[in-house]
Amino acid sequence: MVDRNHLISTGNAAKDGRRGWFVGQFMPPHLGLSHQQAVEIKWGQHAKGERRRGFAQSKGTTIAVLVKGSFLTQLRLPDEMRQITLTEPGDYVAFAPGVEHCWEALAESLVITVRFPSLKED
Repeated sequence: MVDRNHLISTGNAAKDGRRGWFVGQFMPPHLGLSHQQAVEIKWGQHAKGERRRGFAQSKGTTIAVLVKGSFLTQLRLPDEMRQITLTEPGDYVAFAPGVEHCWEALAESLVITVRFPSLKED
């Protein structure tokens, strides 16, 4: 719900998002504060074994925070591969624009991802 002055937005991140992304430039402007140019936020619910096939690269800084579960992030750097496993609530990984990444849910997981800025071509 958005108030008439766009001062307050409420909702449910698990239901409102586009593939879990519920804040960012891609949200319709009529949704008020969910439409943002500066940041994107994702509520990622992942079944055990779910994975991103192939590496992706974003043009913004990314921070992923584990709420529950066990979540593996693979990062491809210019001269090495890194594997970061988030296992305790609050564990996080942050990576810079241009770092190639993929992931796998090692257990049923909930991950909040923040990316900034929110770019149309990203």
